[in-house]
Amino acid sequence: MRKPNQLKRRLASGKNAFGIWLHSAHAVTVEALADTGYDCLIIDNEHGPSSLEQTRAQLQASMPYDCGMCVRIPWADPVYIKQVLDLGADTLMVPMVETADAARAVVSACRYPPEGKRGMGPWRAMAQGIAVDAYIAHMAENLFVICQIESPQAAENAAAIAAVDGVDMLFVGPYDLSGALGLPNQFEHPAHRRYVDMALAGAAAAGKPCGIVPHGPHDAASLFERGFRFVSASTDFGLMRRAALAEIAGLAKALG
Repeated sequence: MRKPNQLKRRLASGKNAFGIWLHSAHAVTVEALADTGYDCLIIDNEHGPSSLEQTRAQLQASMPYDCGMCVRIPWADPVYIKQVLDLGADTLMVPMVETADAARAVVSACRYPPEGKRGMGPWRAMAQGIAVDAYIAHMAENLFVICQIESPQAAENAAAIAAVDGVDMLFVGPYDLSGALGLPNQFEHPAHRRYVDMALAGAAAAGKPCGIVPHGPHDAASLFERGFRFVSASTDFGLMRRAALAEIAGLAKALG
């Protein structure tokens, strides 16, 4: 519970960070990946199947490892935010944040009064014998809030969103952005490129890092070169399938 936020530390040191999405919803996957070199494992509760109990188990499995853990929540729901934080999360990714006011509401839901409106009930910390005051101080120092930029409106407001006190990173969703532009998966279209650049510049103007996923011809290496600080490229299922296909292909001759 009191482990420092590894993703926040790495980015604060000036280094880039590389992550992977978890869709298996199982703690064993965390144990298999947490010491392989990824800087952050992302429990994807927007598009993935994790329940709150599965989320708790995955967060708990990560504790022995020097690897960051992020939970992408389904929506900017203050109740869900409160529950996930009480489970032990210290990094939240929030989809579809389109205005500075929306970003302020997210931050408020994550922080205890007087800075915010998070309800008091850190049951997991108390179950581990951690004093409430110590937990509050730990979260004030280690909380990391990521707002996703996934529409033209959000990209246009990126600088204002990033400037909100308590927003720690912007994260571009290039696939949803392309759909919102009416250009699904047309990642080389000038309009798409313009809005991605707008989000990146908005984060930079506020002195905040910006993240993204590879899309079209833009791989992790090129995105880091472009100025993105956090790239999450693979999924646990994708890695497993690629490894299985490679192993079978390597044995194709022997298998006949």
